[in-house]
Amino acid sequence: MMNTRRTLLTRAAMMLLLAIVCVNVHADNKIVVVSDIHVMAPSLLPSGAETQEAWTSYYAGQRKMLQESAAIFDQFVDNVLSQKPKAVFITGDLTKDGEYVSHQYVRNGLQRLQNAGIKVFVIPGNHDFGEEGNHTQFNANGTKADAPVLAKENFATFYNGYGYGDATSKYDPNSLSYMAEPMDGLALLAIDSHSATVSEETLDWLVEKAKAARNAGKQVIAMMHHPLFPHITGGDMYISTYAVNSHETVRDALIDAGVNTILTGHFHTSDIAKDWKDEEATAVYDINTGSLVSYPCDYRVLTPSADLNTLDVKTASIVPNGMTASECKTWLHDRMKVIITKAMKEKAETVAPFLVPYIATQIDNLAEFAANLFILHAEGDENKSADRAALATTYTNYKKDATYSTLLNYGGITDASIYSILDDLSNYGTTKENQIPDRNLVIPLPKVLAVKGDANGDGKITITDAVAIVNYILGTPSPGFNIQAADVSGDNDITITDAVAVVNIILNSGATSAPAMDSPNVEALEFSEPE
Repeated sequence: MMNTRRTLLTRAAMMLLLAIVCVNVHADNKIVVVSDIHVMAPSLLPSGAETQEAWTSYYAGQRKMLQESAAIFDQFVDNVLSQKPKAVFITGDLTKDGEYVSHQYVRNGLQRLQNAGIKVFVIPGNHDFGEEGNHTQFNANGTKADAPVLAKENFATFYNGYGYGDATSKYDPNSLSYMAEPMDGLALLAIDSHSATVSEETLDWLVEKAKAARNAGKQVIAMMHHPLFPHITGGDMYISTYAVNSHETVRDALIDAGVNTILTGHFHTSDIAKDWKDEEATAVYDINTGSLVSYPCDYRVLTPSADLNTLDVKTASIVPNGMTASECKTWLHDRMKVIITKAMKEKAETVAPFLVPYIATQIDNLAEFAANLFILHAEGDENKSADRAALATTYTNYKKDATYSTLLNYGGITDASIYSILDDLSNYGTTKENQIPDRNLVIPLPKVLAVKGDANGDGKITITDAVAIVNYILGTPSPGFNIQAADVSGDNDITITDAVAVVNIILNSGATSAPAMDSPNVEALEFSEPE
């Protein structure tokens, strides 16, 4: 009789508590992803310095709108504030070249987002510690000097609160990698690849954390500065740091750990590709996002589904204030042509210097073709572009001409690389050849492991799980909250009914209104009644 009374009183108390907070609150789960913002603090180029030869000669060989970078970043922050996403991920190259004042400028902008309740998570890129050189202070009198840089060992402290220092974060002792939980049920594996390498020790740590998160019922996505694998077939033959070193090893480890989506940057192109280890069903998607300071100035907007089984990817662009999109495109074309022309001349001079004066026209034409080809790739969805047919015809004609064909051979350019771009095909000409939309796509994520009722993911179903559900409904979710496990009713919504169902599981010693999902049996969990 006493047990019956206690059960009835407990249920009545819980129903009263839950009725008081019977509110269905949903947070906006959008995530903004941006890369290669390359902010150059205005103080590095004071008034008058922009007309000096020290700056103009340097800037002529840049494909990044460095002089406008701070203003573009400010414009981006304003844009994000108006969208009010749940979080912002930045996949490296936060600064022009690691200058301390540039990092300060970035952090000030990120503080504006954080003040608005938007979480921010960053990782470093190869331009964030001055290791590439060019961390320069340009002066109005035409002189220049090295600018102080942010030391690598101080990066995590400097960006405390932006992934580092987050309450949900765990840190790799061997790198600047970490794992955090930017939203309930979604774990972010932030991989430090600033040197284009992920060490064996760090990879082991990443795999361990990803598997633990998956076993706890979390969905896991990753971000890293360098692409996980070459999107252009043979691209790593032209640029050694095009993708992370030992990319097949890193790819396979992430796949084995249950990660099938990674966010990257570095190459300044908006391209999505997939690659796999043994079977296409286990493929990992690499969402490569272009640079904010290089046409088309793209960023991504991700929306995970409520059950975290799909990821909707959309692409947006910033048109810098005072410019049109067409002007930005022309700016990049002209800079790329200068850069490519210089590289081709240098290559020709090492092979046949006596011919260079006689092939200036061919070099100029090839540079024009290559600049347009890069822009096509940067925009994404190359196979659908109106410019694709003309570029393909030009390439075919060049291949028929002895001089052009020789220059292409000097550069190591292959049909596979060219058509990998023109037809938007990764792994071109192989059994893993695939074509993925680059700008808008819904990616299927691995099914999340969860045990119905274990809302806080601690391996037990107790009254604390009901409290965790109530907190979520109130809009104050606790770290480790598992949406799938909390959805006991199975209606893809977290409501008062789910909290009541958890109480029923406890009081009925394991009877549940919904089965476990891809997990050990509920009976294997430890159940505890409230004391």
